Amino acid sequence: MEKYFVEDLAVPEERIQRLLGPKNNYDTSALETYSIPSRENILSVLHSLIDNDKIGDDDPIIIFVAGHGLRYLVSYEDSDSDHEHDCESPLKYMEALCPIDRGTPGSNDNPIPDISDWELNTIFSVLSRAKGHRITVLLDCCHAGSITRTYSGEQTAPLPNDTSLQDMLSAGEKGLTKLLGCETVFSEDWVPDMDSHVVIAACREEERANSWHQKKDGTKVARGVFTSLLIETLRSNVLKEGATYVNLVKAVCKALRRHQLRCRYQLQTQTPNVAGRRQDMRLWYQD
Repeated sequence: MEKYFVEDLAVPEERIQRLLGPKNNYDTSALETYSIPSRENILSVLHSLIDNDKIGDDDPIIIFVAGHGLRYLVSYEDSDSDHEHDCESPLKYMEALCPIDRGTPGSNDNPIPDISDWELNTIFSVLSRAKGHRITVLLDCCHAGSITRTYSGEQTAPLPNDTSLQDMLSAGEKGLTKLLGCETVFSEDWVPDMDSHVVIAACREEERANSWHQKKDGTKVARGVFTSLLIETLRSNVLKEGATYVNLVKAVCKALRRHQLRCRYQLQTQTPNVAGRRQDMRLWYQD
């Protein structure tokens, strides 16, 4: 993804902030602590965008995440009752991104929690008020309950859900209170601000994000199917002048179907999607 921005769009390398995980699963021993996608580092980078004087009003901001996600059960929609849950009542979930250090001991020896979409959405909302609404979030990760990235021909075990919803919300409340300068408490009535950014996700909530192995410098490396086809689509001549986020996702879906037809192995169902009130705006590289 970085190569696309630098080589195709001529984005200066110094304008790109990177948090990179290890190539070998979760072995972070060879990485510098400040450069890994830990919870602290992810939030620190996002917060830094708000006051970054090198980012002008309405400059495009692209946030790309490739990794894992989870869903936490928050409540039942009819949770005002003390009775047992009615099976016909819908469940209410909160989605979360999983930092690489999730579940490891934090400063207080409690497991480091995931990052809730409530906390992320609030940060994006603050960022949009400071820098404008041209914020694009690209997510090559799953959001379903037993989240794993699925590699072609392989099955991986679900991520352990060893951090609690309350721990995650408490950490979010602490971070957002500091960011906003006032006490911030999560409410089950919270509604995300979908005017602040456009998000393009690799798959629907009930699906998994596929990966495949590609050769790079003679070594097999795992790449997200969504990321690969997204870059392929952006580099093609499929998208014409004035193309929108909706047009982009439709083109990626078509590319995915073509690859599924000629693939040697069966990819699990994966449907990229777009959300946000500004999804019909021109793409980030078009003025």
